[in-house]
Amino acid sequence: MCVIVVTPALNKSFKFQSDWPYSNSQIYLLESLIQDIKDDDERIFKQTKDGYSFMTSVNYPNNRNLVKQKINLSKKLKLEKVQVYNSDSVICMTMKYNKIDYSPTFNKNYFSLNTVMKTYTIEEKVEQTGILEESIYPLMLPSGTKLTNEEKVDKGNGERIIMTFDGEKPFLLVEETANIEDEFTVVPTYGEPYQLMDTLGVMTNNSLNWTTNGIEYYLVSDVLNQDELVEVAQSIGVVQTMK
Repeated sequence: MCVIVVTPALNKSFKFQSDWPYSNSQIYLLESLIQDIKDDDERIFKQTKDGYSFMTSVNYPNNRNLVKQKINLSKKLKLEKVQVYNSDSVICMTMKYNKIDYSPTFNKNYFSLNTVMKTYTIEEKVEQTGILEESIYPLMLPSGTKLTNEEKVDKGNGERIIMTFDGEKPFLLVEETANIEDEFTVVPTYGEPYQLMDTLGVMTNNSLNWTTNGIEYYLVSDVLNQDELVEVAQSIGVVQTMK
């Protein structure tokens, strides 16, 4: 199926061929919750004084520490609340449903990209810059791996920093200024959508790239697995938050 991720701040949308909405748990999607119940042969069903509950396993590839969820239904079988737990049985996410329209209607242009872009209000506008004032380094490095080379290059309409990390688990990290398109652009994308901290990235077998705070990142390695790529990427996000 086709998945489109709209990024109004950059005047872009990214087009994926992916079954991502159907292969990941989503606390806010009814279909996802129903599928989690159906897929878990060891689900636990209980009747409570206020209604009913299901305890099921979950699939959050971007956070493997999330392992189960409790789905609460009213006596009339209306969805009321979902709580997602980590491996220590601590509640990490809670979503309460006050009202659900089970038969919504939409006009024919409701999901049109042009309609979305025209109605979207950008609360925090990205300031385009052609200069990278300083490198942003990952806080987490695999054991036996260190930065061995760093190069800044002019890419014509901005700057790019290329960092090479060598050792037991080598990888390449590229940081460059993100460009805001003059006209709305649809970018065909190869890989899977991946929720990464405050943004959505693109994951392949050996790479992860994402854009946040006006900087585009590209992380690639022939050695790191996907979980390790995410660990490195998330530690770069920590640096950004601290700046």
